[in-house]
Amino acid sequence: SAVTSYDDLLTEFGDPEVPEGTTVCYVTRTLSNEYWGFVAQGFENRAKELGVDFQTFDVKDEASITEQLDKANGAMTQGCDAILASPISATALDTVFSEAIASGIPAIILNDAKGTLAGTVYSGPDSLVTGETAADYIASKLPDGGEVAMVEGDPGSSNALNRGEGFKNGLVNHPNLTLVASQTANWDQAKAQDIATAMLTANPNIKAFYVQNDGMALGVATAIAQAGLTGKVLLVGTDGIPQAKKEILAGNFTATVSQKPNIEGAAGVDAALWLIAGKSLPGWIEVPAFVIDADNVD
Repeated sequence: SAVTSYDDLLTEFGDPEVPEGTTVCYVTRTLSNEYWGFVAQGFENRAKELGVDFQTFDVKDEASITEQLDKANGAMTQGCDAILASPISATALDTVFSEAIASGIPAIILNDAKGTLAGTVYSGPDSLVTGETAADYIASKLPDGGEVAMVEGDPGSSNALNRGEGFKNGLVNHPNLTLVASQTANWDQAKAQDIATAMLTANPNIKAFYVQNDGMALGVATAIAQAGLTGKVLLVGTDGIPQAKKEILAGNFTATVSQKPNIEGAAGVDAALWLIAGKSLPGWIEVPAFVIDADNVD
């Protein structure tokens, strides 16, 4: 599907019109993950700014697939004129999206699970590029190469699959880097700590970790610290949550491939209203990611 940046669409269409009585709904994941909190904040702030009614539905934790489907079905019965969602797994909400699209209700996916369902619009970064960016960054910091490891998110998540694939694609361009360990911690900080501890024991020459979100990277940072390797082993997270920036300042993280959650949420509101107005949108509104490290964290 065609990819166009959010900035280009804003230039082309301008701020969207809001038909009276329009309600946009966002079915998110757990707000205990700061990242989803920021996407929701971006969604709500943009809705307030444009004067459109909105509702946010969140779930208990990153494994609440059934609860999320129930919330999405609930949103459909509550008069939502557009359905925005961040599905926990790639196809988890396809039944709801299909029903929405068949009823002429825009269906917009924010940040995760860029699905293959025709008619949905995706707002977010290219997770393949996010993973590749991490590989390139690690290569720039390890000119002599070495062993690297990856801690993965939920294997059912598009973001996890694509970040992993992107990282491996990136390593192909840096043959002096060798991936010696890669394992899922299901977005769980404590699991990530245990896995990283085991990886460092089995592969004492690991020079860098790429971790598929910052929450898990906090666990990996603890494992690195307990092994007495803080500052000696590179640690690159993903998302750019505030805690990750603090860890970079403290020297516990090397970097994070940061996304722009507030902008992803805002872009989703605009996409919904543009679609309601009958505008033709690309299948993908790109909100690109970028690297934060000690050089630019301030």
